[in-house]
Amino acid sequence: MGRYYRLSKKITEEMAEKILEEIRGIEDVEKSEFVEDNTKILVKTDKEKYPDVMTTIVNIFSRVGKGCELSFAGFDYPA
Repeated sequence: MGRYYRLSKKITEEMAEKILEEIRGIEDVEKSEFVEDNTKILVKTDKEKYPDVMTTIVNIFSRVGKGCELSFAGFDYPA
């Protein structure tokens, strides 16, 4: 199961690409992708790994997204 996070502000396409590149370099991330015109991101990882993975991702967004923050927006349930 994945989790959606809403971005606190608009980011550029270049920022989005850089963020995804860094996130995909995190060993425990199974999948990550932007949705809804880069206003949300979907992150999939093992349930136990979410705290560590999301701490790293929050820091990436803050740095690359120039202060962009994330807030939980819901779960992605398998079809």
